[in-house]
Amino acid sequence: MRNLYIVRMADNRLYTFYHSESSGIALRCYEGGKWGKPSVVAEGAQDNFTVSCDRHGTLYLFAQDAEGDVHLHRLHNGEWKSRLMLKNPGDRQAKLHIYPMVSDGKLSILYNSTGGADSGSLIMRGMDEFGKWQPPHTVDTYAPGLLPFSVQMLTPEHALVLYAKSGSESCVGYVEAGPNRTTDFNEVYSTAGRIADTSFLATDNSLHALMVVKNQFMNQIVYRRKDDAGFAEAVVLAEGQQLGNCMLMYITNVLTAFFMSGGSLVFSSSDDHGRTFSAPVRYTNKLCAAPVKAAYISQIPMDTRAYYLRQLYVDRNNAADIQLLPDMYEDFFPAAAAPPAVAPRQQANTEELTGKIIYYRDKLEVAEMLLAEKEKQMAKFMHAAGEERAKFAQRVKALEAEVDALSQSAAQERRPALRYPLMIVSQKHENAECQ
Repeated sequence: MRNLYIVRMADNRLYTFYHSESSGIALRCYEGGKWGKPSVVAEGAQDNFTVSCDRHGTLYLFAQDAEGDVHLHRLHNGEWKSRLMLKNPGDRQAKLHIYPMVSDGKLSILYNSTGGADSGSLIMRGMDEFGKWQPPHTVDTYAPGLLPFSVQMLTPEHALVLYAKSGSESCVGYVEAGPNRTTDFNEVYSTAGRIADTSFLATDNSLHALMVVKNQFMNQIVYRRKDDAGFAEAVVLAEGQQLGNCMLMYITNVLTAFFMSGGSLVFSSSDDHGRTFSAPVRYTNKLCAAPVKAAYISQIPMDTRAYYLRQLYVDRNNAADIQLLPDMYEDFFPAAAAPPAVAPRQQANTEELTGKIIYYRDKLEVAEMLLAEKEKQMAKFMHAAGEERAKFAQRVKALEAEVDALSQSAAQERRPALRYPLMIVSQKHENAECQ
């Protein structure tokens, strides 16, 4: 398993997403006090998938099939819908790590483009309101080794994109991203050694970074934080020969740094939000033999006074076997509540009405999005029409002035030529009278 996700929905249900060699991408749902049976979301898909959700509770899963084509799988009204998003243009298959950003009906994606053994490119691409992809633009280059990048959402329109930057030194940092926009790179930590593993924890007002740095003779666990005052100095929490698999999390207002040391899980805690840490101690509670990290996404707002995390440990051989959290925070799993008694016909009517509400709500959102876009287009048209009308009015006024000038000039040229014929007529009239 490469990518693992634990997702908490707004109704407190838990999903686990994982890759199965035999079937593709599968999920299990925790409700009613237990994990349900696995179901396949993307049959035959490769293991480089990503999961995200928007503010309305819609789940999105990007995955590549065996031919390298990218598909978007969307959970809507309890049913997964799939559509082809990017076609593989050739025979060569590059594994893409794709993350969608959906805001007010607008879709943009972040993905990697492999550039060789030394570096790759981080690409952003947006889709317009007509479903047409816009030209891609390169955000930055990243160093191979770790995942190309990871994303932590701060708000529906604001995310941190974290990655190792390519260059002569080992360097990790982030760019801030929104729909179709990114900032410059912000360096978190750089070293002449090799950064072998990272764990980032972005909270409401700070960023915490934990890194495994491999040097020539000694490995280190390095921590650094950023808050309103800026970046603090990096501190070394531990040194040793066999260090790895690091992770950060808040439990009941205590920031804890976990890492593996010689086959054992070790942790160091801070009760002042990362300003100081305790000496590392061995974790002695129940732990599986092969813990690996899974990304954690929550639609329910998190609080450091309860728990706040972006990753957690699960069993490599069982993605639903979550480690540490059940022991450290009693209410992490949803309680199994008895459902209220509902008559069969009433339940059917309720489900039907709920489905209709969701359907028409989605229709309304699309209509409001299209109406807003049409209003913008109409405003632009009216503004352009007003400018054109002003130009035409000025042109007409200039032409009228030119016509008046020409008329006056013609009148002046005609007056002398008319005197002579009038005199002849007058003389003929006088001769007629004499006769």
